[in-house]
Amino acid sequence: MKKNILCIDDIKTNLFTMQSVIESADENLYEVFIAESATDGLDIILRNKIDLILLDIMMPEIDGFEAAKMIKSNKKTKNIPIIFVTAKNDDGTIEACYNIGAVDYINKPFNAVELLNRIEFHLSLVETKNAIEQEKLFTQNILDMQDNMIIVSDALKAIHVNSATLDFFGLKSIKEIKNKDLCIHNRFQEEEGFFYLDSPQVDKLWIDTLIEKLEVEDIVVKILKDEIEHIFTIKASKLNELYILSFTDISFISKQSKIFEHSANFDTLTQIYNRNMFHKVMSEKITFAKQNQSSFIFVMLDIDHFKQVNDTYGHLVGDKVLKSITHLIKQHIRKDDLFARWGGEEFVLSFEVSLTRGLEIANSLKKHISQHTFETVGKITCSFGVTEYINSEKLDDILLRADKALYNAKESGRDRVCQA
Repeated sequence: MKKNILCIDDIKTNLFTMQSVIESADENLYEVFIAESATDGLDIILRNKIDLILLDIMMPEIDGFEAAKMIKSNKKTKNIPIIFVTAKNDDGTIEACYNIGAVDYINKPFNAVELLNRIEFHLSLVETKNAIEQEKLFTQNILDMQDNMIIVSDALKAIHVNSATLDFFGLKSIKEIKNKDLCIHNRFQEEEGFFYLDSPQVDKLWIDTLIEKLEVEDIVVKILKDEIEHIFTIKASKLNELYILSFTDISFISKQSKIFEHSANFDTLTQIYNRNMFHKVMSEKITFAKQNQSSFIFVMLDIDHFKQVNDTYGHLVGDKVLKSITHLIKQHIRKDDLFARWGGEEFVLSFEVSLTRGLEIANSLKKHISQHTFETVGKITCSFGVTEYINSEKLDDILLRADKALYNAKESGRDRVCQA
């Protein structure tokens, strides 16, 4: 594709010479426009796509410097490369050429080979710059299509970011990030299970530490924005002296995961451990007891005549009773004690105490329940079966013994504690 070159000079012979030299190079390479004044030249620029301008300095009315200023002040023409072709070669003139924005200057009378080489060089340079800009734009568009935050950093500050990053931090441009001196790792929240650097080593960049950790484990960070916690997974890589960081927001997934985890482990009605979680915790307790030759107390309790409560007052009232008993028991046990709903109106507890102390706790709970007045229902009692873990036995053995003790409590009149 031909390149359009505009020659502006008030001397016709100079224009004829430049046009002849340029067109002699290759008639398919360049299209030459000529103007005998700056005014005519500016008119041609506005009506045609010009790729390069050869501009004389000394011209009547509007000289080359003024014309160059006009060209550089217009958004549509400011990027057109200007080469001054002048008989003046003093330092002041040369400096003025570059200060105005010219890419080069050539002395008159010019050498044809030099003129063509300068033209070819600067047109090639423009093409290279355009290609780089296109590649940058292409790359930026790809980055902006990503939902995750992407940050290019020198480990001290952000050098380049995508639109997702700007949106997250409420910024309009990379300039605002530079003004805020955004260093992402300073925003990581210190919390167990999340990546955080309290005081990075002086001789080691924080991203280097991050990359080392990523080789052996996944990294998750928590960032606080507008008092809302956001959880991200991070990927990082090094390219020459810069680092590329990718942050994927998993806040929703993490929240959903916590909800599912809670649903899987906690009873919906009473919000204490369910039977599933009870088995997990009990397995851990038995393993610990075996390894340390220790023991623990296991308690199974059942609400007396609970069917009668449901039949008389309805299941909604029965649910309130279950929640009230749960709340009452939680008030009189330690936070770390195992407390779970076994099913229906049955609950289980476990304490790291002696058998004597375990029986005292069970009797105390029985007393608190029997003395409490429940809404709508009034007084309610519970029966308790208590047993102690015997070294190396299985969970089923403990459950069987506790269930037998509970059965004895029921058979012997209810509202009592029995041991097995």
